[in-house]
Amino acid sequence: MDVPKSTMLERNREVGRIVQEARTAKGLSVTKCARSIGTSRRRYLAMEAGEVMIGIAELEALMQFLEIPAEKVWPSPIMGQLPVPVILEAGPGERLYIVIQTRK
Repeated sequence: MDVPKSTMLERNREVGRIVQEARTAKGLSVTKCARSIGTSRRRYLAMEAGEVMIGIAELEALMQFLEIPAEKVWPSPIMGQLPVPVILEAGPGERLYIVIQTRK
């Protein structure tokens, strides 16, 4: 099933707005954010406007740099389909990693 181009464009705009809101809330310049992901100011502004797609690696870097929580970018229905990591302390300095997957 193909995703309509209009749906992808709207999603680009949504993600761009989230990034722009985070940048302005932190009081950071476009230049500083563009440099943080190794792109130009022009392209960065186009990313915030939803005019160009943000690559997943760029988005992850921006989320870390701007402290954007994953839930803000990926809504609950999407997050609910991903494995949930649970960390249990096994003993001093030891950890067990258990992944719980939900089935729909």
